[in-house]
Amino acid sequence: MDISQLENGTLLICKKEDLLGFAESLANRMLNSKPEPLRVQETEQPISQPDAIKFLGKTRQTLTAWRKKGIITGHVLGGRVYFLKSELLEALTK
Repeated sequence: MDISQLENGTLLICKKEDLLGFAESLANRMLNSKPEPLRVQETEQPISQPDAIKFLGKTRQTLTAWRKKGIITGHVLGGRVYFLKSELLEALTK
């Protein structure tokens, strides 16, 4: 294997066997390593109070009472109350 430093970068010259050995070593490492958990960052869109009422199949009064009791969380944006579906579902499972 030969490494040459050039003006625009580095040049690596190697034999086919060396490259194949490196590729095999890398593949074995990947196969034997534990995969990291998939981390997906999602931005959940809030839903309006009327949409939350439809989603839950409850009345506005029930939604208001649940907010006051702390069963569900409402997020105030621009003077209006919005909800996250994931939080609504979580509250239903408790």
